[in-house]
Amino acid sequence: MCARVFRVLAATAALGGLLAGCDLPRDPEETLEMVRGKELRVGVLQSDRNAEQDRAVVEILAENLQSQPVYTEGDAHRLFEELDRGHIHLIIGGVPKSTPFKKAGFSKAVGPLYGSAEEEKRVLAVRAGENAFLLRVNRAIEAAKAAGASS
Repeated sequence: MCARVFRVLAATAALGGLLAGCDLPRDPEETLEMVRGKELRVGVLQSDRNAEQDRAVVEILAENLQSQPVYTEGDAHRLFEELDRGHIHLIIGGVPKSTPFKKAGFSKAVGPLYGSAEEEKRVLAVRAGENAFLLRVNRAIEAAKAAGASS
């Protein structure tokens, strides 16, 4: 019994060591590296009040990544297609938490979705699988909330 417990503990320690060296979270398409020190391409849904509130998060994110935000307005179908292709890095401006566009990654809630009949939350969208970039987006949301700028 002792030998078995020792083997399980040793295997767990080895697995933990392997995972520590994995550099998680990752961006398969390297969004974080493409944005750092360069352009942060942001798609803006045509929704004035939501977009203005979300821009505070974008400004914090851009400052943290030493990047320059470049905004492009458009409808949801076009912007989510551009996000999927990697032509833009982030979508802001009233993306509901219950969005039907599921082929993306979504941030934590930014604030209420203005203009919705219910108290639905809004999120920001990133390219699916770009988890390191999404982590930075979520940190910018937290910083904006702490500053009182996002809701």
